[in-house]
Order: sequence, then structure tokens, then C-alpha cells
Amino acid sequence: MFESMSAANRIAVVGGGVSGLAAALAILDLCQEQGRPEPEVVVLESEPRPGGKIQTLESDGFTCEWGVNGFLNKEPATLELVQRLDLQDRLQPASDAFKNRFLFTRGKLRPIPMHPLKFLFSGIMPFCGKLRLFRELWVPRRPEDADGDESVAEFARRRVGDAAYRALVDPMQTGIFAGDPEQMSVVSCFPRVVEVEREYGSLIKGMAKLAKERRAQGEPLPGAGPAGHLTSFQGGMQQLITALAEALGPRLRLGQGVDHISRGEGGFTLIGANLTEPVQARAVVLACPAHAAGPMVHGLDGALATELEQIPYSPLAVICLGFDREQVAHPMDGFGFLAPRDAGLRMLGALWTSTIFPGRAPDDRALIRVMIGGARDPEAMDLDDAELTAAVLDELGGAMGIQGDPAFMRVFRHPLGIPQYAVGHPQRLERLEQRLEHHPGLVLGGNAYRGVSVNDCAKNAWPTAERALSFLT
Repeated sequence: MFESMSAANRIAVVGGGVSGLAAALAILDLCQEQGRPEPEVVVLESEPRPGGKIQTLESDGFTCEWGVNGFLNKEPATLELVQRLDLQDRLQPASDAFKNRFLFTRGKLRPIPMHPLKFLFSGIMPFCGKLRLFRELWVPRRPEDADGDESVAEFARRRVGDAAYRALVDPMQTGIFAGDPEQMSVVSCFPRVVEVEREYGSLIKGMAKLAKERRAQGEPLPGAGPAGHLTSFQGGMQQLITALAEALGPRLRLGQGVDHISRGEGGFTLIGANLTEPVQARAVVLACPAHAAGPMVHGLDGALATELEQIPYSPLAVICLGFDREQVAHPMDGFGFLAPRDAGLRMLGALWTSTIFPGRAPDDRALIRVMIGGARDPEAMDLDDAELTAAVLDELGGAMGIQGDPAFMRVFRHPLGIPQYAVGHPQRLERLEQRLEHHPGLVLGGNAYRGVSVNDCAKNAWPTAERALSFLT
């Protein structure tokens, strides 16, 4: 048994990204709601700053996101978190232009029309591909007793055909996961799409019925992207992290990473080279990336460590480029564009940040945020900053008519950027749960398991907190 009573009532959260910070705050708020004594909560973050891949850089009049660009305002848990942190007045919804999406396909940027007739006569896909897409109405649903997981590519080809998969589905997943759809689990990456097929038998029928329900409820229809309005904060996403850190106060310990976790009779001991002393806790929330959590628990459970370490991550580089507005021929009248794999571009896509969020660049300048790399082009990370920028500038010149060198440039590298929910991910989660049964008090959090977005992190913070609290005496 722990000699210290506080240790028996302590929850250690490993990882000070948005998942760990939100889970720690949810623990405190749940105790207040339930009228139970507040446990001692400590958040251990190895880096000298909190936030994980959420960081905002302000320089030369430009506001650049190091990682996460914003969130869709459709998740109640995120909106409740914003209210809890008293950040409502700092919200910055994207301009209406964000609803306009573009694809670089067949040699040029093309708007994605949402009206069926306009889509039929657009240059997004060859005519035969559009006919196959509309034939989706009569494609039978996948049998519920079908064996095995299904990849995003397999699901898309089965339902909408190869042309629609390449032109629409592939770039859509690129914008979220920067992944390889041949390897990604559709039920883990896009669970709602699978639910629509099961419930309505057809994606087109399901989308039409859901749109009808939204109209009846007076809700706006989504544009050419996921439902919800893109939202950030005045000053960038860093505002969310700063507010979370302030709410937790001294509970958040920066520059204190964990190397090993062992278990005794009364709980866990966390040891790290940068910890001033070992931390003992009755419950531990691993809210760090899976590739970091694996080595921590290797001495505790080798099988658990292996499962965690085998969750792949896609590498990604984010390049923020500022131009004089007159250098850019394109009107930049939208969210930006994505490039299908076979479009001939190495870059994955670009966001027109100064259009989406006015004020992120001086009035006479344009700010563009480019993504390159991903699961299918990890070699891009071998290029130095000058080579990366040169490749991107050449492609932007052809796609957007940009001439000359940028007035502003920053390169942010994420060698292990976005978790990849590979085929078999649901089964991996089951195996992880089976291993955790042997270690009561150990809880997995973070975006490596059940959703990669800020919304997913905010939503999952509550069940993570409830589970951690359930182990306290």
C-alpha cells in the first residue's frame, strides 16, 4: 500500500496536449458535479510548453498554426469546454468563403459544386465516373456478418466507384489523416459514413434524408466538407491551450517527462529522468502519443507496449507562406484546395488562411498554409527546408498563378504527425482493452484511438475522466 494517503487519491495524466489537459479538467469538473472530494491531479508534460501539436506563431504580421488549424463547431463537448474556459468572446468563426472547396484535378483548380446538376457538368470527374457515382443508389449494403475490417479505399470503390474514390474520397481523407486509404480502416476513420450505409442502404439516400431533416429543423446544410462551421480563436488555437493551462494551474508540470511506469500493491510509480522525484498515483491516464506510451509500459506489460508501438503515424510538414497579394493571380475565394494522389502534385493541399480567418495576414498580403508528406510520401521529410519550399512554390505557381518569392516563410515538421487507424484498428482496440484489464487504474487517452480531431479529444475527455475516477477508493 502507498504510505501517502495523497498518492492513493492521486491521478497522474501523462501528456499535456489538448487530450491530457481536457481530461484533467474533466476529472475536476466531474468531481464538482458529483459532489465528491476532488482528487490530486498532476499533468506531466515532457516538453517545455503544453499543447502538443497545437501551437500558434505570430511573426511579421502573420499568424501561423504549427499544427491544428481549428475545429468544427458541431461538437457539444468542445463548445462546453470553450464556455467552461470563458473563451466565447475570443471565438473566431471562419469567413463564409470556407464553404467553397477546390480540387486540383486534370491540370487545374476546380470548384467542387454541391448542386447535383452543377456537379454533373463540372470537370471534377469524367462523365462515366459521375454515372457510376449516381449508381450508388442501387449498390447493396455490406452484409452485417461480413468478415474482417474494410479499408477506406475498398469501401469507396464498392459504393461510389474508382473515379469518385480517386477524385473525392482520397483527397478528403488526405485533408484529415494524410494517410493511405488502401491501409486505413473505414469504420475507425469514418464511422458515421459506415452508419449511414447500414441505416439507409445508400450514402446518397442517407445524405438526402439527413439534409431533409436538417432543413425541417431549420439547420444550415453543410458545404463541400464535413458538417459544422470551421472555428478558431482570435490569436489562434494557442488560446485554447493557454486557457486550459491556466485553469489547471500548478497541476500542470512542464519539462517533466515519464520514462517508465511500474506497478506496486497500491498503484503505479512513474519514473523519468526529468522528474524531480518518482510520482506515485492510484490511476494513470496515458494521454501522450501511442509511440511514446509504448516504451513507458514495456516493463509493465510487453504485449500492451507492442500494441501501442504498432499504431502507425503519418509524417507531415506544414509550410506557411506569405505573399504580397498582387503576386497571387487566383482570387483565393475559398477554403483552399486538396490534390488527389494522381493529380501530379507532390503537395497534399493548401489552405488559404488569410481568406478563412481575416486578420491572420496584413491587409495587402496573402497567407497560404501548405501540407506535404503524409503516409504515401514519407520521403518528403528527408528534404531540407529550402528543398521543401522550392517544391511547394513550383507547384503553387502552376496551380494558383503565384509569381516570385514569398515575403514570409516558416516550415513546421511533424515526423510522427497524425495517428493512422489502419485496417484492423477496431480489433487492436479490443486487444488493448483486454490488456488494460490486467492493470486496473491504467487508462488510455489521446487521439491515437478514437478520433484525431480537437472535437474528438474534447468529447473523449469525459469518458476518460470517468474511467480514471472509477479506480479511486
